[in-house]
Amino acid sequence: MSNQLIPPPEFAPPSVKHLPLEKRIELWASLVDACEAFLISGLQSRVGPDGDWQAAYREWYARSAQDHERAQIQFLENLSRREAGGGN
Repeated sequence: MSNQLIPPPEFAPPSVKHLPLEKRIELWASLVDACEAFLISGLQSRVGPDGDWQAAYREWYARSAQDHERAQIQFLENLSRREAGGGN
């Protein structure tokens, strides 16, 4: 099917079910490190070679935390409205 939204199984990421727990944790930690490296690299390119990327990180984190808090509040308000309205 040419307009299929779910990719075929051969494009699925490899399973880690067969790996021992220690190796799974190692892979997860490696992924976290790679994501952090991408974030820091992006911040460094944004502030320039003489900029304070750590301050930029703190500002980014504060904004992200505020966005997350707003999303959680909106979710809870919507849930409360649905429950008060009989689930509609």
